[in-house]
Amino acid sequence: MLNAVMTQGPAAPLSRKIAHEHPEADLVARLVARDPLAFHHLFRTHAADVHRLAMRLVQGNAEADEIVQEVFLAAFRYIERFRGHARLKTWLYRITVNRAFKRQRWWRRRREVGADALPEQTEHSPDQAQRVESAQQLALVRSCLDRIEAKKRAVLVLHELEGFDTREIAEILGCPRSTVLTRLARARADLIRLAREAGVDVPEDGGQP
Repeated sequence: MLNAVMTQGPAAPLSRKIAHEHPEADLVARLVARDPLAFHHLFRTHAADVHRLAMRLVQGNAEADEIVQEVFLAAFRYIERFRGHARLKTWLYRITVNRAFKRQRWWRRRREVGADALPEQTEHSPDQAQRVESAQQLALVRSCLDRIEAKKRAVLVLHELEGFDTREIAEILGCPRSTVLTRLARARADLIRLAREAGVDVPEDGGQP
């Protein structure tokens, strides 16, 4: 269904009126009317952002690709439920996070990055050795991030990697800001503890909410 919606006709730029006067409201109206060009525009505008967020919540490009498909299928099916209180991007991010949460069992089966998954330690020049060490540390940090409980991890990713403030995150997740602040603080503490247990030194100051 998604492919059918996205491939009906070439992409067309939105009209001047839509581009300059309440673009979200006009676009939502076209989406509710099942305008295939409107869905193509929605996908073309937000698919990369949705994929990037999915990649940070699940591990692996294939898994992220599946979530992107699920997110835009859900948007197609349930656009009438969009209340208009938030941006479409915020709504799509909420769907993305919810889809990632449904994969928690998959996360529990994930193992930490093993030594065989890291770059082989062969003879390297000093610069190459530094790059290998950096890659190993990044792999370990990612492994630590994967071990954080899904709801806390989502808040940490949205804040530290996607750049949302805590009020925006509360809107995306549909929860009070106080809950976001609590999860963020606990996620930071978990990441610091897990990283240090893995031998990676990380700063304790995660920045202001």
